[in-house]
Amino acid sequence: MRRIFEIDAARSDAGLGISAIWHGMEVTGIDGTTIELFSCDELAEAFGVPSGGTKPKIRIAAHVRTASRRWIAAAIGGYHDGENTLADELEGSFTAGILSTADRGFFSMDRWLRFSARGAHLVWRVKNGAKSVPFKTITTLPGGSELVRLRESDSMLGRRRRDAGDKALPRLPDTVARLVSFTVVSRAARRVKTSVIKVLTTLLDPAQFPACEIAALYAQRWQIEIAYLLLKKTVKGTGRVLRGRSVALARQETWALLLIHNMTATLTARAAAQAGLNPRLIPFTAVLSLIRGHVTADTCCPHCGKRPASGNDPIALLISQVLAQPAHRDRPARTSGRTPFQRQHWHTEEVTYAITIVPSNLPQADIHPGS
Repeated sequence: MRRIFEIDAARSDAGLGISAIWHGMEVTGIDGTTIELFSCDELAEAFGVPSGGTKPKIRIAAHVRTASRRWIAAAIGGYHDGENTLADELEGSFTAGILSTADRGFFSMDRWLRFSARGAHLVWRVKNGAKSVPFKTITTLPGGSELVRLRESDSMLGRRRRDAGDKALPRLPDTVARLVSFTVVSRAARRVKTSVIKVLTTLLDPAQFPACEIAALYAQRWQIEIAYLLLKKTVKGTGRVLRGRSVALARQETWALLLIHNMTATLTARAAAQAGLNPRLIPFTAVLSLIRGHVTADTCCPHCGKRPASGNDPIALLISQVLAQPAHRDRPARTSGRTPFQRQHWHTEEVTYAITIVPSNLPQADIHPGS
């Protein structure tokens, strides 16, 4: 099942007719989630149970294409395996032509150097505190972003040596990156919220990649959260646990969920490309229902070997039925309450966003460009 998933995930969006690229690069995102398993001693011992919980959980870290919400790669482990540990297994999916976004929990200097060395460009969020990141400002660039020096501290080196069990590990080399600090002010009828965000990027040229464009691009990271929502609530089903009662079956079913999600997103992308639509405007739930219906209705005749419903072209029939469904409204600037109480009592509101590039609070480096 894992191998079938890998074969399907290897198909690019461009190959499906989706060419939503940013400055010639395909935008992607990485993140992690968990799924509840059947409650039994074997799975609890193998995968782990959250503190205070009753059911074991399997952890997934995945790399997704934000245009189509199709997985590029995934790694599966136990609940107590960290997202960063599993994310390291995704390193091979970071290749030239990819621009990856990630939330602040994934940054480490070691991971930054390894992933960027594979040819991918990175736009990763980092922590806001000046003492939380190994950066110092070299110079302020046009547009308000900053060229920064990354240097591994003694404490970071010591932690990395302890984790690796090797006291002789050399210090990581200094490197230069670009920091874009900005505020996002969201205004709705009920509230105004200001967030301060810092993203580190390998895109060093402020003329070719303006800071305001990078700040706006980071919002694409949210598409992996929506992909996980579709995986867990639409493909798996709300309130359901995985049925497998052995370690092998739990892993197999998890890979199957990822595969079915990708198959559904792939058909959505094909239909969108044929109609010239954004894949996000096509209802994922409707596509999944159509696929499920065809699994039983569109089987081959045992006598002639033909498919009576589709005439041996099930993809074309499915795409025509997908495009016959009402499309989503293209109104992304809307918001609802985040808590269950708010969602129950608030109506969805129109919201506006204002992005402003701001200076960071980093100390100055004792070097200058060209030194």
